[in-house]
Amino acid sequence: MPTIKVSLSDISSIAGVELTLDKLREVIEVLKGEVEEVEGGYVSIELNYDRPDLFSAEGLGRAIGVYLGSRGLPRYSVNGPATRLDLSKAPSYRPYAYMAIVRNVELSDEAIRQLFQLQEVLHRDYGGDRRLVSIGLYDLDTLKPPFGYIAVKEATYRPLDYREEMTLTEVLEATEKGRAYSSLVKPGEYPLLVDSEGRVLSFPPILNSEDTKVTESTRNILIDVTGIEPELMKRVLNVMVTSVAERSRNPVIESVEAVRPGYSEVTPRLDWVRVEVKLSDIEGLLGVKVNPDVVVNLLGRMGYEASCNGEVVEAQAPPYRIDVHDAVDVIEDVAIGLGYGNIEPSLPPPTHFGAKHPVEVLSNLVRELLVGMGLQEVVNFNLISDEAMVKAGFQGFVKLKNPKIRDYSALRSSLIPSLLLTAKVNQRLVGRLEAFEVGDVIEVKGDTATTDRRVGVLLMGDGFTLTDGLSIVKSLLRYLGLDAGIRRYSGRPFINVRSVEVLVNGVSVGVVGEVDPEVLVDLGIEKPLVVGELSLGLIMGVLKGLKGDR
Repeated sequence: MPTIKVSLSDISSIAGVELTLDKLREVIEVLKGEVEEVEGGYVSIELNYDRPDLFSAEGLGRAIGVYLGSRGLPRYSVNGPATRLDLSKAPSYRPYAYMAIVRNVELSDEAIRQLFQLQEVLHRDYGGDRRLVSIGLYDLDTLKPPFGYIAVKEATYRPLDYREEMTLTEVLEATEKGRAYSSLVKPGEYPLLVDSEGRVLSFPPILNSEDTKVTESTRNILIDVTGIEPELMKRVLNVMVTSVAERSRNPVIESVEAVRPGYSEVTPRLDWVRVEVKLSDIEGLLGVKVNPDVVVNLLGRMGYEASCNGEVVEAQAPPYRIDVHDAVDVIEDVAIGLGYGNIEPSLPPPTHFGAKHPVEVLSNLVRELLVGMGLQEVVNFNLISDEAMVKAGFQGFVKLKNPKIRDYSALRSSLIPSLLLTAKVNQRLVGRLEAFEVGDVIEVKGDTATTDRRVGVLLMGDGFTLTDGLSIVKSLLRYLGLDAGIRRYSGRPFINVRSVEVLVNGVSVGVVGEVDPEVLVDLGIEKPLVVGELSLGLIMGVLKGLKGDR
């Protein structure tokens, strides 16, 4: 969970009310956060991933002030476009970039610290640690528009917090950020942001320039986002722009036009998100009767502009609420405003006798058997990166329409991609790994999606072969009273001649094989792998058939 450190006096100033520690704790709980530590005048606060607008004092103070009624909701107007950003020579592998300008800011040392804290938390928790989105802030008055986002073989500039100029290669080798993020850039095609005179703003996503850094004397700020996820980048830009605007008594926001041949887009777009919610849907989801006037008041305190027309509530979320997409998000804020503790839970009357579902009984037995064979159990989310699914050779899986982060952008249709990522994460921590997972996958057939319980096996390290994987699978099936047959299998992610289908009573219940080195390279895995997967649903069907025959 993101944890930020803020000054109590700073957020009091932004909120427009003197906050005591007790009052802060009370409101932070409403905003789905928790005060972790208090030291001097600073407070460490743990927040939820889904409210990036709260990741610094600017957004936190704004939300607290609106909730307490000590300040109103900000309204934003965008002038421009004030200048252009030329993308025609952008690097092929990080082709997107957007910009915005905020004028008339008044910055203290604490304000600067908060803005850069916001930048880094967004990098880590929304930008895939700079892989998807990288953010930069610059003193506009040190630059001469228009700007360019270009790919270069080499260049020289003075990186942030360094006195001497360095080549881009030297930045990657000699600086902490360079060493940490060098894998995100390609030699010979380094990304660079420059102004019209060739002055370097930044070497994204690595390090900004010392000559353009934001200081307490900065009055006009240029903000950029670069990366590979344009929609996510634009949402992150909205959070940055509206947060920077909190550091001005009279902010002037100007747009920048990003252009390349055949393409033009102006950012930021600070549009409010309009969502209609039926009162019956609120009552159905929360299980309580609600008064329309109470709902409108609660949404106002939660940072919406809301009105009610008969049975329909119209809620408008400000542009920095990038977590609001549809009615369920609004209903969640109604529940938060009501207070979860004020919603009395009730259980529906039971309609049958309780018992373990047969698939759970089989799953627990399989776990015990595999642990007894010396394997470690791993647990992964059903959500996974769509990129990992494709690289592992899977198609036709469910993609999320509005994923919070790229790593959880799809529903897995197999355990194998999850096990491959398990190997990637653990390859430098252990020499060898023998692991298994029991979990659900979601298969799509036509317009229907079904859930299947499966068991997957992972063997990582030198010396493991198809024979080892088959030994585990056959032993498991033998313990279940089943005889396993095999037939040749070809297809990703396996080596064609080193993979097989597993058959039980003529039914194909799974696959086992050695992973193709091309797949390993694509996923960044440096050790040989054997993986296998069995459908417990199909195995249950076979077991029921055998029981019926007897």
